[in-house]
Amino acid sequence: MQDRERAYEEKRLNRTLYEIERQLQQMHAIEKSFVNNIRKTYKNMWEEVENAPNDLQDMDQLVQAKLYLDEMRNLETTYKSAAERIVQLRKMQNSPYFARIDFLEDGERAPEQIYIGISMVQNEETLEIFVYDWRAPISGMFYDYDTGRAGFDTPSGYIKGELVLKRQFKIENGKIKYMFDSDVKIDDDILQEVLGQSKDEKMKTIVTSIQREQNKAIRDEGHKLLIVEGPAGSGKTSIALHRVAFLLYRYRNTISNDSVVILSPNDMFNDYISEVLPELGEENVRQTTFMAFAKGFLKTSLLITDLNEQMEYILTAKNSEEYNIRLKSIGYKSSIWFLKKLEEYTKHLYKKPWEFEDIEVNNNVIITGEEQRALFQREYTYLPMVPRLKKIRNRVLYLIKQQEYKQISKLYEKLKKDPTMADLRSYEKRRIAIKTVLKQFKPLREKARLIGKISVIDVYRKMFDGSYMLDEELSDVSKFTLEQLEQGIILYEDLAPILYLKGKLYGIPQKDNIRHVVVDEAQDYTPLQMKIIHELFPSSNFTVVGDLNQSLNPYANIGNTEALADIFKTQSVSHIKLSRSYRSTREITRFVNYITGIETGSELINRTGKLPLVRVIQSVDDCINGIKKDIDGMIAEGYRSVAVIARNSKEAEMIYRCLSKSIACNLVVKSETSFPRGITVMPSYLSKGLEFDVVFVLNLDNPYTGKEEENLFYTVCSRALHRLCIYTLDKLPEYLNNMPEDYYILS
Repeated sequence: MQDRERAYEEKRLNRTLYEIERQLQQMHAIEKSFVNNIRKTYKNMWEEVENAPNDLQDMDQLVQAKLYLDEMRNLETTYKSAAERIVQLRKMQNSPYFARIDFLEDGERAPEQIYIGISMVQNEETLEIFVYDWRAPISGMFYDYDTGRAGFDTPSGYIKGELVLKRQFKIENGKIKYMFDSDVKIDDDILQEVLGQSKDEKMKTIVTSIQREQNKAIRDEGHKLLIVEGPAGSGKTSIALHRVAFLLYRYRNTISNDSVVILSPNDMFNDYISEVLPELGEENVRQTTFMAFAKGFLKTSLLITDLNEQMEYILTAKNSEEYNIRLKSIGYKSSIWFLKKLEEYTKHLYKKPWEFEDIEVNNNVIITGEEQRALFQREYTYLPMVPRLKKIRNRVLYLIKQQEYKQISKLYEKLKKDPTMADLRSYEKRRIAIKTVLKQFKPLREKARLIGKISVIDVYRKMFDGSYMLDEELSDVSKFTLEQLEQGIILYEDLAPILYLKGKLYGIPQKDNIRHVVVDEAQDYTPLQMKIIHELFPSSNFTVVGDLNQSLNPYANIGNTEALADIFKTQSVSHIKLSRSYRSTREITRFVNYITGIETGSELINRTGKLPLVRVIQSVDDCINGIKKDIDGMIAEGYRSVAVIARNSKEAEMIYRCLSKSIACNLVVKSETSFPRGITVMPSYLSKGLEFDVVFVLNLDNPYTGKEEENLFYTVCSRALHRLCIYTLDKLPEYLNNMPEDYYILS
């Protein structure tokens, strides 16, 4: 039976590969003919529409030109579609599908065989479907059901039936490596193989091993806001990316690649995830960061510090005089209370946006202050504050100009009758009149031009200089904020408030064309940053993924995800909480969960490995020598990606200098770095979202300490897939004090 099934599947695979090859040749033919067709069309156009550029009144020629231009656009569209399809088909030549399900619809006699891959393959003449796209509704049964009763949604209703077969394949280079029939089990063979592989590259697609709870999030529909929470390694980022691919497939008539934005924590993370969507056949989805938007929108000459600087300060500056004040400042400016204070301050600014004064000359009032106020409060309310003021300024300047014309005419008529001016020519008298009146009106024009001249930095400064009342206990925060601004520095904690104020005063550059936004590592955004993101993309739906236990900054984070519904102003919310971690071995997962008190039970993946290794060393030299020896051993075991995670950048640079003398390794201390291969040394806060075969966590002269750094320690330890080694100076990290001794090996 097994031999017959194998022979059948190999024959079916060959038929599929033949169809893929046939379609590839078709697409190549389209590509090849494109150049000839476009040249021919150009030639015909210039021959037949030769007068069009010179004679714009010749409608026949213009119509003919438009027809040719439309033809060229159609040729280009066909060419682009062919080029994209070629990329997809080439990928499928290696492995056209990874699963098969047999579904017997209620009322039918025979089951339908459904082969599932990254893209659909169908013969356009016979309409036979060789491969279904994994995102198709019918394919969802593979992820959601065991054999037995099953069903799927269609535009015409829900289809019920029986799932009589679930088969998984491992196909490489167009050959079946192995296949087996299975149910959806967390420890199935394919998932085990995927999780057990050595990692030396960027994030890859998980389409062959999507689990039921992940599939629920990926295919969620009908909600304005999807919140996905889960522990380290639960696949949150992968879910978000596969969800983008699903939405682009499901709503291809309303959502396109250029109407989706992915907000990542930094540029290195963008590079790390950059290959997932192209693997799924979706190119040109925009990936950016909050920092990139901030710099582009603010456009200031002041020095803007980033999250890395903030984290470095928190981790290294405990002995500085203003340390506690800055922590207080970070915590306050990242809170929901400060957001409400900003909203109050904005309303205050709108109530008294400007000191409107009467504009008059020679006791002749051109426009009163009250009239200007009425324009602001009634006529121009469709505009933000500063554009309103600029409209008023332009109105005032126009009225001044009208008065100037009148006064020039009056003075000119007077000069024409002045006998002392009899020797002057007419144009000379007019020049004198113009010069005299313009000089007289100059102070008025200068005064009018000041209307709307507002610096958002000055407006923010006034919030702290006593012009606007803050709580008395924040006087030290106010003083510290003013000192930094005086030095020409915008600290990271001040960036979002200043952006918010600029958006309220000048108008935020809304991206109405964006239909879906993914916010990754959401736990490290503040409520104010989330509000700015929501206002930036007012027409968008959102997928927000994160884990509160991985909040890097204990003083600035989202706080809780329940506030997101209010921030995004929607009741259409789906909140999915993942429970399983798929990244690390059972031993590592059990170890890291204990650090933050996450209960460890049946949710652990059945992938075993070695216990985490904790080495207590006596000096940095011992640490370097031990890491060198351990790395050699790990590489000999077949592991390829290794991260040495220091607490801060200074420590990372020191370790790198010592290690690089004898080991080829990379140093990453800035987020504007591409994701490296091999052995990487980096500070703790740059490791979030990443994963490595082997992770060395350093707890040296400046150790992790206190409840505030518990999440950071958990985050860095949970980067490890297969092996975790902790090097600690003199004593155990405090988070291991009460941990059972059989959770790790002490050396």
